[in-house]
Amino acid sequence: MRCLKMNDNDNTQYLLAALIEIYRGQAVPLPESDPVLEKNLLCDVYSSAISFARFDESRQTLGEDIFRCSREGATVREEMERVQGQTPDVLNAKMIAAAHMMKVLNPGRYTLS
Repeated sequence: MRCLKMNDNDNTQYLLAALIEIYRGQAVPLPESDPVLEKNLLCDVYSSAISFARFDESRQTLGEDIFRCSREGATVREEMERVQGQTPDVLNAKMIAAAHMMKVLNPGRYTLS
């Protein structure tokens, strides 16, 4: 993970939990957040998700997400709108990546089974 600061940890944790719920198809209330934090967080989720994707098409989609995020930026609100057209494999890979990042940011606090 590239630019996440420890003082952003609470907001980061909330956004990661929100992303997991969004990828599960749930609507989530989103607080105002730092756009740079959201962009970096989403780029990290997309980058991590590539290793969890099962299909080449999914990895291609995630690569396009990374490119778009790095060039144009991205927000969690935009991501909430984009998930409707994504395949289950892409959504699952992103959800696992967000959960993995949550675990990495809080070692010993979360157990993935």
